[in-house]
Amino acid sequence: MLETSISWLEFFKINGILIILYVFISLFRKFVPQIFNRKSMVDKITNIVNRVLEIYKPIAILIILLSFVTINYRVHGILFLLLIIVAFNYIKSYLNGVLFKINPLVYLGSNISTGEFNGRVSKFLHFGFIINETEGDRFVNYTYIDKNGFSVSQHDEKAMRKTLYIHDTEEITTILDLLFDNPLVDFSQKPSLKKLPATNKLQLNLTLEKGAKIEALISYLEQYKFNASLTK
Repeated sequence: MLETSISWLEFFKINGILIILYVFISLFRKFVPQIFNRKSMVDKITNIVNRVLEIYKPIAILIILLSFVTINYRVHGILFLLLIIVAFNYIKSYLNGVLFKINPLVYLGSNISTGEFNGRVSKFLHFGFIINETEGDRFVNYTYIDKNGFSVSQHDEKAMRKTLYIHDTEEITTILDLLFDNPLVDFSQKPSLKKLPATNKLQLNLTLEKGAKIEALISYLEQYKFNASLTK
């Protein structure tokens, strides 16, 4: 009789623990927007969780396969080797994809150039990703990325630093508290608020979230009786 390191019951227990952990991380990612109000924080944490999941999945699969092998080293070991041989190209492409997706420069919407292809990433798949080119959508295999390398264009529109002038007030703390509660403001670049010399005005320098309008922030401040404008 062949030596058995773990039983089938232990094997299923390992599977159960790995699945529960995966579900927990996935649920945390789902509720991030409800836990954090600020869009910049939501995006940052979601990206971190996505990378954790990308790393976790192949590790969990490997643990499951090795656990399966240890139930019966000879029989299951042969099956494991056959699986690697038959699916080698798919496994290689999948692992290349994991390395590609955990790259901090790569995200949905980033502009990727690789070989003869150039376009904006619209979807990540298990063995490749979809980019939007001028001619339409194109599937690019992760193995193609491994062979040809890639570059990320940084010419996407970025948020610009804005300046507002707040008239007839010196309530710096109150205004900063209001800004902190407003999702339009990007706090990855800290706002600065200072009093203009010899005046009763404040100068506010801040960065808005992508797509946010400065007029919306002015209206928000006016709701709290602060007179804000783009000019002195």
